[in-house]
Amino acid sequence: MKVHSPKIVCAVCFLLFLVNQVLWAEEQYREMQFQEATQAYGRGEYKVASRQFEALVRDGVSASLLFNLANSYAQAGESGRAILNYERARRLAPSDSDIKGNLENVRKEKGLFQEEQSIDQRFVTFLELNQWTGLAVIAFVLFAAVLLLPLPFGLTRTSRYTAAAFFLFLTAAGITGSVGQYRHWNDGVVIIPDARLRVSPFASAASIGTIQEGRLVRPGKLHGNYFLVEDETGRSGWLEADAFEPIVLRNK
Repeated sequence: MKVHSPKIVCAVCFLLFLVNQVLWAEEQYREMQFQEATQAYGRGEYKVASRQFEALVRDGVSASLLFNLANSYAQAGESGRAILNYERARRLAPSDSDIKGNLENVRKEKGLFQEEQSIDQRFVTFLELNQWTGLAVIAFVLFAAVLLLPLPFGLTRTSRYTAAAFFLFLTAAGITGSVGQYRHWNDGVVIIPDARLRVSPFASAASIGTIQEGRLVRPGKLHGNYFLVEDETGRSGWLEADAFEPIVLRNK
């Protein structure tokens, strides 16, 4: 058996200690930045707070951080970016009532179209895409296990088929929720005031009209720097890519 040199063991321990100190220092720095942003918000310096929260988001996101960023933008009068970050926060914490309430308040205040959700829409938005997908996978595995594995002592075939039917129902629910969520996976939010929809993907093309800041859009085809989008009211046209941002944060 080989015996590790005490020098090697000490070097490894020292390296682990340094890594731990670096991670601790980074965490302390982020906490200090968060406190500074929170204090700026408390003083009514909403633009300063939004910049500081935005810097924190670039290094890592959480529902609470996005929520604070959205609140800062809302107070600064930047409704598009406020709605964008409320939507991002809601993707991470779909059941959070504070996020949902503030989002609805901003949309209502700005007179944005708010379609009352049907039962189907409420069902689909009950969980996020990854949660619906996870439910479908786990339920299908349990469904297969119930049918293929030997019956445990004391259980009947009726119990087996009842359990299988239940897990099959959960699988179908998970698939339905996943498909419904996926339709909205690439949705974006208009972040500039009075962005123009055009009849074709060119700056010189005629304008169909303006699309309000904060409105949700679903992008389709891309041509040059323009996306063919459809908004919440069903109106479609070509919108400049810089006029909106996707809700889902992309890895840079």
